[in-house]
This record gives sequence, C-alpha cells and structure tokens, in this order.
Amino acid sequence: MHLAPAPPSSRRSSLLRGARLAALLGLLLAASAVSAQEKVANPRDEPESPDSTFDLNAEYRMRAVEINPLDLSGEEVSQTRWMEQRLRLDMTLTRKKLGGITIQMDALDGVLFGDNGTFGAEPQPTSGVSLATKKPNLARWGVGLPKGGDPLSPDSYVPVLQPANPIEVNFAYGDIILPIGLLRVGRQPQAYGGNLTSHDGTRINRWGISYWNDTSDRILFGTAVDAIVDVVTKGPGFVPDVSLDRGFFVATFYDVLNQGSIFDLSDDLGQLGFALQWRTPEVNALGLRFTDVLVSGFAVHLQDDRFQTDVWAFPTRSNATVGPLYLEFQTAMITGSSREISEGFAALSSKEPSLQKINGMGLHALADYNFGPLTLTMQFDMATGDADPRASTPITSFSFARDRNVGLLLFEHVLAFESARSVAVGIENLSSLNAASFPLTEVSTEGRFTNAIALFPQAQIHLLDKPRNKVDLRLGALFAWPQADGVVDPILTTLAEDGLRIDDDAVNFHGGKPGGYYGTELDAQLEWAFQDTFLWTIEAAVLFPGSSLQDENGDAANAYLLENRFTFLY
Repeated sequence: MHLAPAPPSSRRSSLLRGARLAALLGLLLAASAVSAQEKVANPRDEPESPDSTFDLNAEYRMRAVEINPLDLSGEEVSQTRWMEQRLRLDMTLTRKKLGGITIQMDALDGVLFGDNGTFGAEPQPTSGVSLATKKPNLARWGVGLPKGGDPLSPDSYVPVLQPANPIEVNFAYGDIILPIGLLRVGRQPQAYGGNLTSHDGTRINRWGISYWNDTSDRILFGTAVDAIVDVVTKGPGFVPDVSLDRGFFVATFYDVLNQGSIFDLSDDLGQLGFALQWRTPEVNALGLRFTDVLVSGFAVHLQDDRFQTDVWAFPTRSNATVGPLYLEFQTAMITGSSREISEGFAALSSKEPSLQKINGMGLHALADYNFGPLTLTMQFDMATGDADPRASTPITSFSFARDRNVGLLLFEHVLAFESARSVAVGIENLSSLNAASFPLTEVSTEGRFTNAIALFPQAQIHLLDKPRNKVDLRLGALFAWPQADGVVDPILTTLAEDGLRIDDDAVNFHGGKPGGYYGTELDAQLEWAFQDTFLWTIEAAVLFPGSSLQDENGDAANAYLLENRFTFLY
C-alpha cells in the first residue's frame, strides 16, 4: 500500500505535535531511566515479591422522578414520570509500591424499570403482550421525533424510548509508580472531583445525581516536587512520602481527542496540559489558621489543523476551612480561535464560515458557615453566554461540566429538554447539507449551567447525627438571570435571520423574546443515611419561570419536580 506524502503544512503541524508529544514522553523516559540506573547500581539485589490486592466498590442507584410540566408552554409534554437505575462498579488491581490497573464501568445506566418499547421496532420488548412479560428489556428515554411528527417543528419532539447499552466502560487505565512520580496511561478522568470544566462523576453533588464522567484517552505523568528533592538529596534508596494530603504536585499530560482518519494527520485533535497543585493540612496566614488547604491551576492547549483550532483553557481552584467557615473559589477561562463551530452554523444560514475568536469564562464561589447542627451556604455561579450565534461573530459562551449541578429543575431538566428539541430541528436541517461540522449538538445543554448568573442561598439542618443513622434536611432558593442579552436559541434564531441585525430575530427556546430572567426555583432535600451503606433521598423543586422561559404569547407554566431515590453502597 502506497501513501502519498502529506502536504508541507500538514508535515509541519505533524512535526510540531510530534515535538510536543516527544517532550512529554522524554520526561517519562527520564523517570524510567532513573529506575534503570537503580537496577544497574544493585545488580545482585533481588526485589521482594510485591503484594497484590484487589479492591471492588459497588453502587446501585434507583430513582423515580416526576416532573409536571416538562414543557412550560405546551400541552404535548406535561406530566412526565419514570423510574430508572444504574449499577456502578469500581475495580482496582494493585501491586504494592509498583502500580495497578483501574476499571470503572456502569451497567443498566439510565435503563427504565419494566419491559418497554414497541414490538417489531427499537427498542423491542421481550414480549408482544404486556400481560405476558417475564423479563425486562434494555430501554431508556431521550428526546426524539415520534411517528408522524413534523421534523422542522421543535414542539414535535417529545420523550421517546431508545435502546440502552447494557454496559459502558468509563475508565480503564494503568499506573506505574516510578522513583520520581506516577505514570498513568489509558482512559481516565480529565480531572478529579467536581471542577468547572470537568467532573469525574463521583457522588459528591449537593443536589441531584451524577450522570456523566468527563474522560480522556491520556498519557499522564505526575510527581510531588518534595519527593524529587528528597530522592536527589537523600539518595536513591530513600523512600519518599507519597501521601496526596500534603505537598506541591506537578503533572503534565497529553490527550488524544480525535484521530479522524489514521492516514491523514491533519485531522488529528489533541491537547497538551500542565497542572500545579499545592495541598497542606494547615497553614497560618493573615493572622488566621487555615486547614485542608488546596490551591490548583491548569493550562491546557487544544490544537488541530482541519478547523484551525488553537484554544487555551485556564481552570483554577482554591478551597480552605477557617474555623466554622469553609470557602471555595473556582474560575475557568477559555480563549483562542477555531473554524469548527462556524462550519456548522454557516451551513445552516447559507453563509461563509470564518475563523471565530473564542472567549468564555466561568466562576463559582461558595461559603459554608457551620452553626453546629445548622450550616448556612451562599453560592454564586456565573457562566458567560452568547446572544449572537452568527458564524462571523466571536463565541463567548461557557458551560460548566455536565455534573456540576446547580439546582434540581431549571438547568437540570427544563433547559435540557428545551435545548434538545431545538438541536433536533437543527440537525434535521443540516443533515441534507453535507456539513463538515455538527456543532449544534453542543447547543443541547444536557443539564449544564450556561449563560447564567445565579445566586443560590442554602441551609442544611442535621436532624439526626448518630453513628448508625444520619438524617439531613437541605433547603435552597435559586435565582437565575441570563449572563448575555437574554436567552437566545442559536438554531431557531439562525434560521430566522433576515438582515444585518440579529437582535430583532432572536428568540428563546420557546419562540418568545430572549427575556431578562430565568426564574426562581425553590429546592428541598431530605436524606437518611444508614451506616454509610444505604441512602434514601427525597428531593422536590418548584420553578416559577421568568421572561426568558416564556413563549411568544408570554406564557410559561409553573413546574414542579419530585424525586425518590435509593442508593446502596458497598
């Protein structure tokens, strides 16, 4: 098989990417070289056989949800009710002081209770007669077009049944502990915990549940600077403290996001990142005693040739405790340029694509004050929006990570449903245009917090706090405004564009004016924890919609949510 040589621009970019990756691999090889030198220095030393351990953690979750209405201005989708489940397995095989392999997988994720579907179609029930059902099938729900619906009308798209995967692998990666750090290779979390730009899917949210893992196929090397200094100054026989609770850590990583065609390097998409983190159990500053201190920052560069993508992201995080006060502050800034978004929206509006500037920002600030059994919280969130979806203007929108839940109903369900309907219309329009890019999928928020400024005061009361039983009540009031000039549906607005101005064509996801207020949401949560093994959670929310959720007639109904959830932990 003969392959033609790549064009000069492709070869240059390939060399640049190769140099960046080589720099990363060089660091990893340097670490391996230290290990090799130790073996040569002690050729007669026989290493002890490391102990192997296998850890298995399991979580089974069942939830029953009712929302009424899901469509605030229509009658087609009013009361919705469903029961779904998920089994999560975390497995780690480790060898003491050497490394290990980690796998996380989900089974029956989002699968509905019962035998659901239409016989002879997908998903298909196990029996053509409901009365004869003896085995549930694999079905979940999503937004789609029922038979006979108008594909160009957002109101035609409703919750429909879809086939579900029985098993999904979230993480699969290997670790090796080197003398000066850790090498991790494989499909792994983009970051750990709940950050603005990524969430590893762990059960750490104050409201709602985790749906999603932000992952990357990654090569990562991380180390504690303190450990390197100790090894260098005290000799190769010294075993450094590998605790993650204190110290100054650095890491570098390379992600392969998209390889496209394996014989055309110009469509490869990768990102190179660097991370710094400082952790300490205690520090005295400004006359105060700070405990559990964490300060971290990332610099991530995303690049490809096909769409001239050149984007930088700079997430930061800081948190600490001062007496009864817990403080957390996160920021994220994205800047750069790309043609990828423009390619899709230009095709939708019959305009020429252009290289668009990208400038987005997010911010999260939280303060908890503990009064014994009562904790008062003030939370502030901001994510920039974009009121001008034209392909010739800068992109200024920013979205929190999927599982950074802000409230229970407005962003998690109502906006997720509204935006999914709009995306379905856009894809229907683009499908016949042979577009090079389908950025419309990103319009679907999937519950993400975007284009919003939110104030979210909360209170948590420990009703019962015993070793075997804990009962907590949490209350919150969410007030949300659009960060941009209203809530603009980029797809329906682009399809309606008729001149040089865009503001007179702009509509929200219901076809109404963009408005200036999302609405007010009241949230409540009651949770019983039994021996840290069983959780029974009841959550409720009421949404009073504002002008940004009203249709062209100024109508939007109040909505409520009720959820009952059982979680088993082993």
